[in-house]
Amino acid sequence: MVDSLLGHRKSGSAPSRFGARLARTVVLGCVAVAFAIYWLARSYGVDSGELLGYLKASAAFILFFGLAGVLAGLLVWLFGRLRGR
Repeated sequence: MVDSLLGHRKSGSAPSRFGARLARTVVLGCVAVAFAIYWLARSYGVDSGELLGYLKASAAFILFFGLAGVLAGLLVWLFGRLRGR
C-alpha cells in the first residue's frame, strides 16, 4: 500500500486521484492518532485542558515546520527560475 502512495502505478491512475488518496491517508492517520492520544489521556487521567494545550503546541510546531518547508521550496523554485533566464 505504501508503494502505491509513493509512486504511480502502471495502470495509469490520474495525478489528481493520487493526490486525493495521499491526502485522505494523511487525514485518516491524523484522526486515528488524535483518538489514540485522547483515549490514552483519559485512561491515565490527564486533564483535558492540559491535553488541549499539548494539541495546540503540536499543531503550532507542525504548522511552523510545514510553512518553513513550503517557503524553502518556493525559494529554491524561484532561484531556479531566475537562474534559468
